Amino acid sequence: MSQQPESVDEDLDEKLTELVSYLDGELDDTQMNEIERLLLTDSAARSHADILSRTWGLLDSLDDVSASGQFTQQTLATISAEVIKDDRTSAGRRVQNLAKTLAQYKIVPYFLVGIFGAGVGLAIAGMAQEKREAESNVNAVALEHIDLLPSIELYDLVPNVATLKALKLSSEETQTEPDE
Repeated sequence: MSQQPESVDEDLDEKLTELVSYLDGELDDTQMNEIERLLLTDSAARSHADILSRTWGLLDSLDDVSASGQFTQQTLATISAEVIKDDRTSAGRRVQNLAKTLAQYKIVPYFLVGIFGAGVGLAIAGMAQEKREAESNVNAVALEHIDLLPSIELYDLVPNVATLKALKLSSEETQTEPDE
C-alpha cells in the first residue's frame, strides 16, 4: 500500500517535468505530439500547464536585479561563519549530552572502572604476549642445541658456569706446563 502514493508522486513529478520541458521547447516532435494529446484529453494537465505558463510570464515581467560584487563574498563569508559556529556548537552539544547522560544515569564510576579495567586487561595481555614470545625463544634455543640432550647428565655434574670456567682454565694450565 505504501508503494502506491510514491508511484503516484513519481508519475506526477514525471508529468510536470514533461510539461516544463514542453513549455521550454526542449522536446522532440514525437514527445511534443504526446504532450499536446495529453493536454487535449486531460484537464488537470491543461490546468498545470496553464499555471506554469502564467508563472513564467510573471517571472519574465520582473525587472532584472543584479547584486553587488561584494554580495557573493559577504554571503559566502556568512555561510562559512555559520557552518563553523554550528560545528563548534554541535561538538559542544555532544559533549554536554554525554556529560548529562553520565550524570543522569550515575554511571561515571562504572565508566571509570570500565576504562581502568580495559587498561589493566591490555597490560596483562601485553605481559602474556611477552611471556609467550620468551617461551618460544627458549624453545628455539633448545631446538638449536638438541644434539646436547643425550649428554645432559654430564652437564648436571657442573654446578654453575664459574666452575666450568675454572675447570677449563685448569685444564689449559696442565696442558701448557712443561714436563719435568
